[in-house]
Order: sequence, then structure tokens, then C-alpha cells
Amino acid sequence: MKALVAHAARPGSTIGVVTPGSPAETRAEVERGIAWWESKGYRVKLMPGALEQDGWHAGSPEVRARDLQAAFADREVDAIQTMRGGYGSAQVIPLLDFDAIAETPKAFVGLSDITALHAALLVRAGLATFYGPSLTMFGKPSASPFTADRFLKVLAGETTGPVPEDRDRLTVISIAGGRASGRLVGGCLIDFIYTIGTPWEPDLGGTIFFFEEVNSAPIRIDRALLHLEQIGKLDRVRGIVVGELAGCEWYEHTSAPRSRTLEEVLGDRLGGLGVPVLYGLPLGHGASLATLPLGVEATVDADALTLTIDKPALLAP
Repeated sequence: MKALVAHAARPGSTIGVVTPGSPAETRAEVERGIAWWESKGYRVKLMPGALEQDGWHAGSPEVRARDLQAAFADREVDAIQTMRGGYGSAQVIPLLDFDAIAETPKAFVGLSDITALHAALLVRAGLATFYGPSLTMFGKPSASPFTADRFLKVLAGETTGPVPEDRDRLTVISIAGGRASGRLVGGCLIDFIYTIGTPWEPDLGGTIFFFEEVNSAPIRIDRALLHLEQIGKLDRVRGIVVGELAGCEWYEHTSAPRSRTLEEVLGDRLGGLGVPVLYGLPLGHGASLATLPLGVEATVDADALTLTIDKPALLAP
């Protein structure tokens, strides 16, 4: 099934900012993020509850859902960026009107905990979305030029072609060879697992499954992949793309033995599936992030070490 795609958002467009999970850590990083957008020729509209805080969350589930629904409906808003990830995005999903969202599709960008919303927007509204940077990532003094350049190009409509490597930081390797095409689906590994059993659980049959993770020891990655294997979620995937596993080679806050590398874990859990498996593109919580369209057709070639987006994820404005 072809994904519903929104229009590109070029300079002069308005970015609506929503906070469906946790609040920003400081107001200063919000202001710097807004200033970054304005320096690129965009306008920013903070939705009414974007700066609220209620414990772990940016306001009640009702406030967060209302902001997201309003951002899709707002004619002034051309694209939607999340404030950050954190925790709580799944709480808003039962409160959303996905039929209404499908009538006014817009580019929706976020990562980490926002995985739940990527899944729900694809399954319930049929919308292609973008695994990409949050506003606060551009509010940090060390914001990556790689991340910014890729993000702006994608948002302006350059959504097809190879996903770029970050050769200064990462080495792309093949865990299992081969070439396959399918719809690109996934997100942060643990957050994706928490969609299983919900009404917005994505079907991985015939897909290219993408995942990344942060600050999780190899033994935890192994456990998560074992779970997906044992419940049959990986039985019909056509290919797998493992992004950056930032801080996962060894995570100190665990008593797990330091005995297996990430490459060994990936090889043992994924190498025998009979599908191409690629590892090491800058997709995740690391210092650079290559904004990734989700819900559209892509091709992984683990022999050529490439992931290519085959179908446009945005329409010309």
C-alpha cells in the first residue's frame, strides 16, 4: 500500500512544535532552537502546550494530544517537529483522530520515544513520517552540521536516493549480505517493542525493518532481538537496517558481563535470517543523524553497504 505523503516545507514555511512526550530541559535550548530555524528562513509556531510540564510529561495526555491534533489541522503550520522524545508519546495515541490527520497530512519529525507516534501515524493514518531531529537538538551549542544539512534537504523535498554515511564517525558494515526492497518501518528498538500488542503495532511482513538504540548494553540488545525472534516479528522481513547503537557497546549501569560485542550480538541474532542486514549508518541518538523517511519504499544493499530511499516521502510544495 502506498503511503500518504505531505508537501515539502522550504524556507518561508512555518514549523509547528509539539511536545508529545517529555518537556524540554531548559527554556534556553528552546529559544536557541527557534533562533536556529529563523536563521534558516523558517518561522516557528509553538503549540499552546509545548512548554507545559507535568512530572515526566509535557502536560496531561489531553493537552499533548490536543496540540498534535491542532498542529495537523492548523493551516499556518507546514511541517511538525517534536520538542524532544523522553517518555509519554504513546499516551496520546488513543486520543487522536487519525482520520482527520489523514485529511491534512504534514511532514512529522521526531525520534526515540516518538517511535510510538511514527508507528501510529503509519498504521492508523497511512502517513509517511521522518525519523529525525527534535527541536532541542538544534538548541545545543554542539548541533551537528551533518544533521542540520541532511534535515533541511529532506524537509525541502530531497527525500529519495542514498542515505548518507558519516565517515568521520561511523563505519558501515554488512552483517549479512544481499539486496532487498520494501517499506521502511521501525524506530528506537525498545520503543518499537512497546508497540507490539497495541492497535498501532506495525506489520513487519515485507518490510525493511530499521532500528537504533541508546545506552543499552549488548545483553539488552540481545534480549530485545531474541524477543522479536521468538514472537515471530522477524519471520517475514525482507531486510534489516541497524542504525547507530549509541552508548551500547558497553553501558556501565548494568551488571551484565562484558563478554560479547554488538557485532557479535547482531550477527548471532540477525545473521541467520536469510535477509540482508546493514549496520552503522548515522541513524539514532549519536552525534549525527541522517533524517530518515519512514513508511516509503526503500532498498537495502548489504553488499554495496547502502540504504536507498526509492519513493518520494514528500510532494513538491
